[in-house]
Amino acid sequence: MWTIWSTMDAVVVVFHLPTGTPLKVHKDFRRMVYGEATSSWKGRYRYRRKGVLDGIPHVFLYWGVVIINRRDLHALRDILDHYSAIIHVRTVIAVRGDEIVLGRPLN
Repeated sequence: MWTIWSTMDAVVVVFHLPTGTPLKVHKDFRRMVYGEATSSWKGRYRYRRKGVLDGIPHVFLYWGVVIINRRDLHALRDILDHYSAIIHVRTVIAVRGDEIVLGRPLN
């Protein structure tokens, strides 16, 4: 049974690149949004390139589907607009677990 008590202004963002977008653009897009674990010198040095979602509290549902706080939408939207991504944004009711991840103080 779900208890709906949320007052958080959460949104679900669904996004993808247009059909026919080159694979290199897809790779750059994924790197900018999600970041990337990478290495050099045949694995000798490992590091992580950060993406925009590394700096935004979010609930990852599936590739191209995240729940974020509405106040953080502009940061994600800037990257999505830069790549001409197709974007759908809807307001959602966050469950308790989502609110914890998104940073709302609990009562």
